[in-house]
Amino acid sequence: MKNVIFFFLIELLLSQKSAYKDFQSYMSIVGGRILDIHFFQEQSGSYFESDGSLYYFSDTHYSFDSKDQRITYNNGLITTINKTTKQIIYDMNIENEISVLDILSGNEDGIEIGEVVFEKNGYKIPFKLSEWDIKGTLWVLPATGEPKKIILESYSDGQIVIKINSIEKGHKKQAPFIDTSEYEKIDLRE
Repeated sequence: MKNVIFFFLIELLLSQKSAYKDFQSYMSIVGGRILDIHFFQEQSGSYFESDGSLYYFSDTHYSFDSKDQRITYNNGLITTINKTTKQIIYDMNIENEISVLDILSGNEDGIEIGEVVFEKNGYKIPFKLSEWDIKGTLWVLPATGEPKKIILESYSDGQIVIKINSIEKGHKKQAPFIDTSEYEKIDLRE
């Protein structure tokens, strides 16, 4: 009986240590993933809420598409399409900048992973983004590493909650086509 408990505890310990690696592996399949997400942000008394799809192809290429906008990151180039104002903004990623999408993509540069906790519904993975004074928590399913929720909290006054409603294999699917031929283009790249 003692041996069974010992091996169970060893297995639990090893699986907790690999929970973030399982998450990274889950996200990094050939063909990518499409995540249906609900995004909520509170900052300085203001609230923003959105539903959309995250098209994840790799840790250097992903797009978030909602009713009002599409934000695409592709090898350092950030393209924001505002469907309401009919504008496209091109910008470059600032070196060492981390976004919510970086965390969902499994990019761990600049992320300090804390002590993983096994809970009723999966693993709770706390992390810190020290350079940005932000702490957060990622919840993933055991065995697969499938993400279910992420919370980011600023040490000053903000919170972002992302609930992942469903996930499917991407099979290299692209976000729906948007005719941007009549959109104003703004280039902020230097």
